[in-house]
Amino acid sequence: MASFAAGPVAWHATTVSDDTGWVEVFTSVFEGPASAVQARIWAEAYGEEYPAELEPYSFTTRSELRRVVDELALTRGDVLIDVGCGRGGPGLWVASTAGASLLGVDISPTALSAARRRAAVLGLGDSTTFSEGSFDTIPADTASAGGVMSIDALLFAPDKAAALREIARVLRPGGRFVATSWDYHTQPVNRPPQVEDHRPILIQAGFRVVGYRETPGWLENHRKIDSLLLDAVDDLAEESGESPQEVRTGLEEMAATVDTMLRRVLIIAERL
Repeated sequence: MASFAAGPVAWHATTVSDDTGWVEVFTSVFEGPASAVQARIWAEAYGEEYPAELEPYSFTTRSELRRVVDELALTRGDVLIDVGCGRGGPGLWVASTAGASLLGVDISPTALSAARRRAAVLGLGDSTTFSEGSFDTIPADTASAGGVMSIDALLFAPDKAAALREIARVLRPGGRFVATSWDYHTQPVNRPPQVEDHRPILIQAGFRVVGYRETPGWLENHRKIDSLLLDAVDDLAEESGESPQEVRTGLEEMAATVDTMLRRVLIIAERL
């Protein structure tokens, strides 16, 4: 298996068929530091909008994260759950900005270790917990959360409908789920099953869809990043310890995945 998977989409040339496989992928992804080469590329693509200090494993921006805070509409002391939290940067920023406590959930123990270290450095350890879990198994009581967020991670849920039912379970009535993800017109290779539109399954799970906004310029940004990454194959290979051909194969797969996408969306949904 090619193991180059240090960017916002896991770049593998081998099919991952189950949850155990994705645990292995993302444990490998997060066992080392964030890629300096990719941070440079994302900064070139997004400019001042790139929240470098958060080390986001995603395509999110400063403006988008501010909107996540606004749309969650949390009150001070609420519990925010970040599903697919990665190294924790975006969730910690959103929770601290809103005055909420944070439960970060991820399938990767190495991601959670990094998130705990980040929380401690920021002095947020007393108001944060990071626990292993997944979209369909969130380690939280029913109706215990004032809000749930997820940044560019829902695509890895193997069953989107089950994931949204579980998110609805942990949210109190009136609590909001705010997330970014992608709609797909064609099933991408080496990814879990995708959907063309999340709105029908949100409604079936017990949500009212408040907003469903396509990310402005998302495709142009993806294409620009693809091009910059391919230009940096040698640097990425040196950084990862893989051959340039392995890296190139992974990047070409990532570009092909973008071809299957309809849109990147900001989802805002309220628990009935």
